[in-house]
Amino acid sequence: MKDRHPRPLRVLLLFAAVLVLAACRQNADTDPVAAAPDVEQPSAERFQQSLEGLWSTEENEGDDAETLYAFEWQAEGGLRVVRDGTWLDGKVEDVDLDNGTLALHVTSDTGPSETVTVRKVPDPETPDAFSLRITWGGGQTEALGFVRRLTRRDREGVAEAISAAAQRGDGSAACDTDAPAGSVRAALVCGHEEFGVLDAGMRKQLKELADRYPDGDRTVEAATRQLDACETPACLRAAYAQWQAYFDENYDLGDVLDYQ
Repeated sequence: MKDRHPRPLRVLLLFAAVLVLAACRQNADTDPVAAAPDVEQPSAERFQQSLEGLWSTEENEGDDAETLYAFEWQAEGGLRVVRDGTWLDGKVEDVDLDNGTLALHVTSDTGPSETVTVRKVPDPETPDAFSLRITWGGGQTEALGFVRRLTRRDREGVAEAISAAAQRGDGSAACDTDAPAGSVRAALVCGHEEFGVLDAGMRKQLKELADRYPDGDRTVEAATRQLDACETPACLRAAYAQWQAYFDENYDLGDVLDYQ
């Protein structure tokens, strides 16, 4: 059969096809979408972001109530932690990826500052699952289990806790306590609603005790000395509960504290 295309034309068509193929390859090589590498966050940021969620203790030493922690990560604000509705005004000092720990320096205008360590504890039975262990500056530890992801209401609660802390820092709400300035008791009473309520109720009973009973002054001194000696939240909770039980057993005082 006779070729329908003259040889010069076939050569021209083949040359054009080569040019089109080369152009396609060049476009693919320079396509910004195809060529752009994956950009990952710094490892320290990924570590902090992995903590986000609502966490809870199974129990507290000296107290049957659970303690709730809300960890919130913000790209601009960093890691924010709220404990039982109170903001832990802290700054991340260090992230140790090898040991799975984060050091959070917590500051307070009413008491001593401390470094809180948050450790990720891997679950040996479930890949990528973990729990948390928090160690406070005084040595107190808390084991936390994951509850759920943060809801919109949880995030609003974090913002409210930070706003309330800012108002206290402006002096809009004075701290009413006889605890020595700089003591752990003063820091907890002035910075945590839970301890503020316990301390206010205890002081009412101590005043009534001193006014009504001959040995009241000695008991007040002993109770105050033990409360002021506490260096951890667990110790202070236990001291309030123990003295309340002692008052209930030995004195007829107004019922202003509720440990149920």
